[in-house]
Amino acid sequence: MMLSRIITTALTLAAPGIAHEGHVHATGIGNIVTTATVTGPEGSKFVTVPGWGALPGGENIGPLHGDLAVVKSGNVYVSLESNAGVAVFDKHGRFIKTLKPGLQQFHSLTVVEENGKEFLWGAQHQANQAVKFDLEGNIASALPNEKTGKLEGGMEGLSEVLVGPKGHLFFFMGYGSKKIHKLKPDGSLVKTYGGVGTGKDQFSACHGAAMDFRYDQPRILVCDRDGRRMIHLTLNLTWIGIYGTTSMRRPADVDIQGDYAAVAEIEGRVILMDREGKVVAALLDNPNKSQWAVNTVPAYQLRDSGFSAPHGIKWGPLGQIYVSEYSKVGRLITLFPKK
Repeated sequence: MMLSRIITTALTLAAPGIAHEGHVHATGIGNIVTTATVTGPEGSKFVTVPGWGALPGGENIGPLHGDLAVVKSGNVYVSLESNAGVAVFDKHGRFIKTLKPGLQQFHSLTVVEENGKEFLWGAQHQANQAVKFDLEGNIASALPNEKTGKLEGGMEGLSEVLVGPKGHLFFFMGYGSKKIHKLKPDGSLVKTYGGVGTGKDQFSACHGAAMDFRYDQPRILVCDRDGRRMIHLTLNLTWIGIYGTTSMRRPADVDIQGDYAAVAEIEGRVILMDREGKVVAALLDNPNKSQWAVNTVPAYQLRDSGFSAPHGIKWGPLGQIYVSEYSKVGRLITLFPKK
């Protein structure tokens, strides 16, 4: 049974449990995590959640080249490559439903709240547009629109959409012009910044990004993936500087909670970085370099003890970390802080 046929299926799955103290395994193999693995240094230890993201009947979620989003209820929205669009799981990892067809292939997802109602913005990279939709999958708007005008470098290769504190939208053309466009909420252009390169005000691939509120003035933290570095910008799209040290393992996406940035490095690990850009933890670091940054690893070679190609990443409300891997197999990995 293909995932697209699950849209109307009623589901009841047992909630996956957190590993008990001392329960450490690292031998599971497959398209979901089946054993609990403790990872990270003392003071920053996490444990994987067996069974999180399992589908009924052992079905495979299918190719993932996208992102996740966590809404106030604790539900997790996962972007799919298939026509099933977006899959929704509860906070325990139990599959709830998929949204309406036409919402597939969101390379990024971000949650916004407007007048007490939650929406998601997605970067629909193959359709060259950003789409806002509600939690039931009803499309509220799409950009660019008639007010946007012609964007320098075009809309090809949209890889990330962020929404600023005043409702401004930021388009990151990580697969295209390597430019960032700032738009007003109505879609009209404010500023275009960046371009191809490895120097100041340039990007090799402005692939993923996050709003960063850890400092006196809010910033944008950009994953210059193929430049192997992270860049801080002001909300007016001016250069602040490099965050952390280079060379990183191709940072693909970032999310921030409290003092820490969780970074999905597509070369086989997730790292936590503090305000100063110091790496304080490396999670599920995969020593097998042949599995880094590729989506062709078969399920029987994917092990619970290491990432292959972390792509989308989000913090949860309890300090858990949700990760989707760039994979034709499709694998979701959840790590809870170990008490």
